[in-house]
Amino acid sequence: MLDFLRGFRWPFVVYYLGVSILGFAALGIWAADLDLASWIPYLTFLLLTIIADLVNLTLPRGGASVSVSTPVTFASIVILGPGAAAWVEALSALVVEGFVNRRPPVKIFFNIPVLALSTGLAGLAFQHFPFGNLQVQIGSPLILLPLLLVGVVHFAINTSLVSIVIGLSDQRSPVRVWKTNYLWNLRHLLAFVPFTAIIVLVYKIAPWTLALFIIPLLLIKYAYKLYLDQREVHISTLSALATALDAKDPYTHGHSYRVSRYALLVGEGLGLADSQMQVLEYAALLHDIGKIGIQGSIISKPGKLTEAEFEDMKRHPAIGAEILQRLKFLEESARVVKFHHERPDGKGYPEGISGEEIPLMARILHLCDTFDAMTSNRPYRQALSVERAIEEMKKYRGSQFDPEVVDVFVGFYNRGELEIIHEDIPFEVYDALNEA
Repeated sequence: MLDFLRGFRWPFVVYYLGVSILGFAALGIWAADLDLASWIPYLTFLLLTIIADLVNLTLPRGGASVSVSTPVTFASIVILGPGAAAWVEALSALVVEGFVNRRPPVKIFFNIPVLALSTGLAGLAFQHFPFGNLQVQIGSPLILLPLLLVGVVHFAINTSLVSIVIGLSDQRSPVRVWKTNYLWNLRHLLAFVPFTAIIVLVYKIAPWTLALFIIPLLLIKYAYKLYLDQREVHISTLSALATALDAKDPYTHGHSYRVSRYALLVGEGLGLADSQMQVLEYAALLHDIGKIGIQGSIISKPGKLTEAEFEDMKRHPAIGAEILQRLKFLEESARVVKFHHERPDGKGYPEGISGEEIPLMARILHLCDTFDAMTSNRPYRQALSVERAIEEMKKYRGSQFDPEVVDVFVGFYNRGELEIIHEDIPFEVYDALNEA
């Protein structure tokens, strides 16, 4: 443990130890609330929580996960009380993370108190809700109000504590970590609250029926696996297409990948929803697919294009949109691709639209595409420095580039949070998109 902490800066060490000590201290205090004579409900919820924890759902972005045990945890708060629920959550984490998943002790030592604090404090929020513990109104729709409070408090505490420790560990902004890993997970909260109410109601009628919830939990896991399998097929398709694009023009090798990473960074900074981020990623990876309809001599020409050649080149966004529209899961991305060369001042192409007429994701893609083009070597010129490219963005802010998009991009640069991706990327990099 001490050897592990020696490798980190003091803010991380202080925070890690502080949260851990606070969590274990809270468990010690809440132990006084346990009624071991009523061990059957404790054991019932413990077993169900362990089973549910074993079918956690790993999210496709950020490395976070959705625990299907969450509604079970919320129900244990209502039925067992905050102290007992915190202990059930802590013991479940010990069994699943320590004995099943065999995570490193340093992670277990932190995760257990975080889960205990999240559960216990959410339970206290439930108890102090204006309607009390609602034992007399357990069959009323009003039960959804304190359950929603439980969900919000549990989510806020759990994700905040974890985001801060990740940020301190990797020297990243905890806010960015939270947005990337957890922001879009808020929507699951709306599904967990009514599910929790069902568990509570069923338990009040006949406690043994709690075991039946194992079946829907497993079905949720199976349904999500089907979604991930479908998404992997989509990504594999995009990977093959992006690789083919780079193979056609060796001078822009890795361009599609780099643009997609920059675009996702800006999208995150603008607070795009996860569904929008997915559309943006797909569009960024395939924004130049229309170039397969342009003569190879124009694509790879080492010098400046003639006026006629440039007019021909300007067809590639529309060609790309037509290609992508043939795939249902790329219909929204097709619109982004079509307009990714439009400008706020109306001097872009293919339609010359301006300002807010241009989709936001197309505005993002336009800036990121231009930035990577400026900072990459071409046969007719050397790459500009990042500093020079940033100055060009500022210079043409509002005319060539969307002002808000420029401000977000430059903000990342000024804070040292813009990671410049190396130009020499192997083709195999697209295989890693399945894990992005």
